Amino acid sequence: EQSYMESVVTFLQDVVPQAYSGTPPAEEKEKIVWVRFENADLNDTSRNMEFHEIHSTGNEPPLLLMIGYSDGMQVWSIPISGEAQELFSVRHGPVRAARILPAPQISAQKCDNFSEKRPLLGVCKSIGSSGTSPPYCCVDLYSLRTGEMVKSIQFKTPIYDLHCNKRILVVVLQEKIAAFDSCTFTKKFFVTSCYPCPGPNMNPIALGSRWLAYAENKLIRCHQSRGGACGDNIQSYTATVISAAKTIKTGLTMVGKVVTQLTGTLPSGATEEEILAHSNVRRSPLVPGIITIIDTETVAEGQVLVSEDSDSDGIVAHFPAHEKPICCMAFNPSGMLLVTTDTLGHDFHVFQILTHPWSSSQSAVHHLYTLHRGETEAKVQDISFSHDCRWVVVSTLRGTSHVFPINPYGGQPCVRTHMSPRVVNRMSRFQKSAGLEEIEQELTSKQGGRCSPVPGLSSSPSGSPLHGK
Repeated sequence: EQSYMESVVTFLQDVVPQAYSGTPPAEEKEKIVWVRFENADLNDTSRNMEFHEIHSTGNEPPLLLMIGYSDGMQVWSIPISGEAQELFSVRHGPVRAARILPAPQISAQKCDNFSEKRPLLGVCKSIGSSGTSPPYCCVDLYSLRTGEMVKSIQFKTPIYDLHCNKRILVVVLQEKIAAFDSCTFTKKFFVTSCYPCPGPNMNPIALGSRWLAYAENKLIRCHQSRGGACGDNIQSYTATVISAAKTIKTGLTMVGKVVTQLTGTLPSGATEEEILAHSNVRRSPLVPGIITIIDTETVAEGQVLVSEDSDSDGIVAHFPAHEKPICCMAFNPSGMLLVTTDTLGHDFHVFQILTHPWSSSQSAVHHLYTLHRGETEAKVQDISFSHDCRWVVVSTLRGTSHVFPINPYGGQPCVRTHMSPRVVNRMSRFQKSAGLEEIEQELTSKQGGRCSPVPGLSSSPSGSPLHGK
């Protein structure tokens, strides 16, 4: 083995010439653009009965890892032993989005046209199957069983994301959402009234097992649900100072624009896009921060339009969630909770969606929590729930992830709710009848020492039966 000094010298010989010359090393590694763990039929415990015998056999579902490179993508299956196996690989240019489609729900009216080809992988590549379409404008469906391409869906504008469940495949464009039937891949419905976001998610949506939530560009009073979030958020002192500094900077920029326009020169600090954005905000009648949730089963085919003239068929809820444009949102596994955030990235609202069979205006949207991070702005990249809905994690482009404790029914998270291996009820009958909550509050209010659980009695040297000796 090399000595310590010899290893340092070897390291310097390898690194220093490269640092001065700027030449890359001889082995050029592939650049990873994105990576994600995927949920599919292969590791779905509800579809594979052998995974239910985990405790007796040690058999656990494998992880499905999708890696996007600058020239393609790979899908890996990683079992509990760690021996990874490559399931799929494609190298025809960068891949913007990819999803493994779950097997669809089959009914008497619906038959699966692609049953012999499944599982299917939906891919949005820079170069389509035909080669003539613009970049990222088509979704190619590959069979992981045979490796062949079985379907290609073309669009005129670029695709930004793909989502899927057992009912539909959702293609997200900049100001449009298109949904396709999971059995035939024919167009089921589309939404054109989206409010685009400048953040990493150009058109944020959330797809549950049945509901689809998206950012609406207007608030229609006749469809508005009860509840939601209104703009009474009180900023902290630090956030107010930062906001004031930004206002001053904006004012100075506007003064600079006026001066340069008078002198006939272009402003160096402001781009043409910013000037257009300011003018559009003044003229635009669109309202940011509005969310519409639709039922993908009962919504009518064709265009989904939330207007005063349209009926509320298929519209589950319609409510204001933020004052700024929506940046990201996510459903919990049951689809009853929705977490949303805006472009500032300070507050994350947790809503409970309680629907009404008549119309969205009769539905109730309970605002359970406002989760908060930081005083500086951050672009939220993704939000996810834990399986038992007791934790929410929010990841930002700053490279940080924030984990918040919540209860699926609301209320203050505590040791009783989050230290148990299972979700506990809000309060058991035993705790109410025994008065343990009042006793616990009385004990915690006393400063140190042993005290009687019964109010009004003096301290007891022997302690109380509720406390260990």
